[in-house]
Amino acid sequence: MWVRDRLDGLWRDEDFADWYPRDGRPGLSPAQLATVCVLQFLLGLSDRQAAEAVRCRIDFKYAMAIELDDPGFHHSVLADFRERLTEGDRADRLLDLALARLKDAGLVRERTTQRTDSTHVLAAVRDLTRLEMVTEAVRAALEEVAGTAPHLLDELVDEEWGCRYGRPVRLGKNPTKPKTRILATGNDAVRLLEHLYRHGADRVSGLRVQALRQIVVQNYHRDSAGHLRWRTAETEDGPGLPPSSRAIVSPYDTSARYARHGHIISWKGFSAHLTETCAPDGPNVITDVATTASTTHDSKVLPGIHTRLHRRGLLPAEHLVDSGCTSLPHLEQAARDHQVTVSGPLRGDPTRQHRRGEGFARDDFHIDHDRRQVTCPQGQVSQGWQGPYPTSSPTAAPLIVARFTKSQCHPCLARAQCTTSRESTRTVGFPPRELRDLQLRIRAEQQTPEWKTRYAVRSGVEGTVNEFAHGHGMRRCRYRGQGKVHLQHVLTAIAVNIERLSGLPPTAEAPRPRRPTAFQTYLDQHEIPRPKSWRTLGT
Repeated sequence: MWVRDRLDGLWRDEDFADWYPRDGRPGLSPAQLATVCVLQFLLGLSDRQAAEAVRCRIDFKYAMAIELDDPGFHHSVLADFRERLTEGDRADRLLDLALARLKDAGLVRERTTQRTDSTHVLAAVRDLTRLEMVTEAVRAALEEVAGTAPHLLDELVDEEWGCRYGRPVRLGKNPTKPKTRILATGNDAVRLLEHLYRHGADRVSGLRVQALRQIVVQNYHRDSAGHLRWRTAETEDGPGLPPSSRAIVSPYDTSARYARHGHIISWKGFSAHLTETCAPDGPNVITDVATTASTTHDSKVLPGIHTRLHRRGLLPAEHLVDSGCTSLPHLEQAARDHQVTVSGPLRGDPTRQHRRGEGFARDDFHIDHDRRQVTCPQGQVSQGWQGPYPTSSPTAAPLIVARFTKSQCHPCLARAQCTTSRESTRTVGFPPRELRDLQLRIRAEQQTPEWKTRYAVRSGVEGTVNEFAHGHGMRRCRYRGQGKVHLQHVLTAIAVNIERLSGLPPTAEAPRPRRPTAFQTYLDQHEIPRPKSWRTLGT
């Protein structure tokens, strides 16, 4: 009711004109279907329950601006509409249009303070061991072939195949005869793929057969004799396992990945990055949602967030993030391209001397970029200047490396404060001048009480993450595939915005005066005085 009364709806049918062909029979209103999808995530309804609510509930009919006797639609229409929303960047465009309505209504504006945090999202798949995954991949491929071309299985499937793949796999972590099962399952997978290749079915195979092909390559290899072998950790006699960013964890969702944060959280799925406004004089509105693979580092998401906020006209003046997003190159890029100040704890000096508080750390050396030399605390000048070199860490800036020679380090009386090795000499790594100046300025600013007070506001985004995860079920995916999962997060964000904004108290406007009655109008027209309030009447 609030959306209909205050905004006259979040979308118009004209907003979706380029999503549909110009010919064909008329379809249902896309604006109404989008509204139903948001209400579905707002109330936690299934497709059948949402379609029944459109048919029976008067508040749904009011929100969609349809007649009371409207029969609604079949619940399968919602699944078809979500398939249309997952194409390209339509999910983000849906959020663009909703935020544009809120911006026109004055409920959100740019150049305020915003904050971002991420959380883990569990894929809608079982947690399988590697052997269970390969076995289930074979069974899934057999199910797919049996549904599309069952005649191809006549020459292949026998009683043993029926025993192994006739039901979903349940082996556990300690199955009986694991080596025998590993080789038997691998040989079955290879036989199935070769059989489909000989009959030309692999060219028109579905997603399950394609997933089986990738899973076999990632978990098996051929030795020098041509025998099939199980992949283990990197060894001399065979290739190792693929990295987590490429390893498939389920044949039913090939986009899900395994990730671990520290020694506590490990999951198979995705990561969701939520951005919201946090200005003290306005409501908190979700302005961006990003869904990435679980192995994607947080710092790589920040440029995309700023690009989308720039397209929506909702760039912040200050963006509060955690230490995972404070990459020096991205901080400098945000300030240069979008005039956004990214605030978050910077990574400290990684040298051993700084961590232990003993000896000469990197900041104790004087760096002269003009002369391309570094002076140590004992007055020695470096003899080498190389770089900048890229680093392996996604949060670190490229480094320039300055080196001191043995003739400088070995006779030094303070050598123990630089290095503990008897043979090596001291090297100093630091970012280029622009990034180094930015680093020193930010570290100095973060020691001030004013910055700490401003940054304390970022902790409020933890409540938003909890609201999404526990209030709207974002912790577990409803669908499979990163595109559909991202659509779930976008619809949840729009639902949260509606829930928050509709719960705000009404604006403090003066009540409209009551319209005069007919006799009061007559008195006013004839300039006959009348009391304006009952309190002015005499006794």
